[in-house]
Parts: sequence; C-alpha cells; structure tokens
Amino acid sequence: MTGEEDTEGLAAEFVLGSLSPAERADVDALRKTDTTLAAAIVAWERRLGPLSDALPGVEPPAYLLSGILSRISGQRALPVRSAEVISMRANPGRWRPRAIGAVALAACLTVAIGWPMYMQSGRPTTLVAGMDCSRLYKDFWGNLDRQKYEQVSAERLAAVSRMALRAYDACQAGDEPDANVLFHRLKKVEF
Repeated sequence: MTGEEDTEGLAAEFVLGSLSPAERADVDALRKTDTTLAAAIVAWERRLGPLSDALPGVEPPAYLLSGILSRISGQRALPVRSAEVISMRANPGRWRPRAIGAVALAACLTVAIGWPMYMQSGRPTTLVAGMDCSRLYKDFWGNLDRQKYEQVSAERLAAVSRMALRAYDACQAGDEPDANVLFHRLKKVEF
C-alpha cells in the first residue's frame, strides 16, 4: 500500500469517527502540518457531509432534562407508579400465534411501504455533469488485461480496488475534481 492510500484511509477513518480517541488526537495534530492529510480530510467531509445532512435531528423528550437535573440533585423527578404485572405463562398457546402474526404483519407492511420508497430514492448514475460514474468504473475493470492482474498480489489488487471505489464514490457524491484525478490515476495503473 502506498503512502497516498494510507493517507486516504486515515482521512476516511478520521471523518467516519472510527479511530480511538488517542489516534484521533494524533491525526488532528498531524493534519495541521500535513497538507495532503488535511486536504484528504476535507474531501472526505465534503463527500460524507450530505449523508448526515439528510438525516432529521432527534429531539429528546421535554421531561428528560428535568429528570437528569433532579437525579443529580438527589430528588425524584416523577413519582414511581406501581404497574400491574400480567402473567403470560398462564396460557402460552394463546399469545404466541398472535405475536408471530403481529411480527409477520409488521414485516409485510414494512416491505409494502418501504420498497416503493427505496425504489424511488435510487440515485441516478450520472451526478457529475458529463460523467457517467458507472460507465467509468466498469470501463476501468473491463479494460484491464486479465492475464496481467491475475498475477498481481492480493494486496496490490485490493489497493487498486479501493482506489477505484473511491473514484466511483467521489463521482457519485458530485466531487468532480477528485473523481477526475482518481480515474486519471487508475488509467495509469500498471500491474
């Protein structure tokens, strides 16, 4: 793996938050002096930013803050109510079929409602003006000499595969400069 691929991987892990706190602090300090790493982090943030923007915010319930504050101060926020316990062991044959039916119904409704939404939310293959992301990716793999890359080490082939996926992802994300650079590098790859 080249240093460039290490930098890209490190930047991706930093943006995704998969590094340990100590590693994250090291990368944060390193990006202040390493312009390549800083640029890679910005590119990954630009690519992944729309994913987090698409999710709605989750607002905690209104009573949560008062409950936390009262626990800190040692008081009870809400009175504890005793609940009536209903034994389900009395007649297990009665509730199991209903539970299984309810789960099956919920699964069917999820598929019936979710499938059309999933099909409508599919992204077009061309997000960058003038770039057909799928065609570029398929052309790269289709134009390779099969006999040559069958003899390449698994590590080298994996590194090239990761670069091809990064190029495709950049293209899909609308990051035309990164996509162009990566697809151009892929054309020059020799095995």
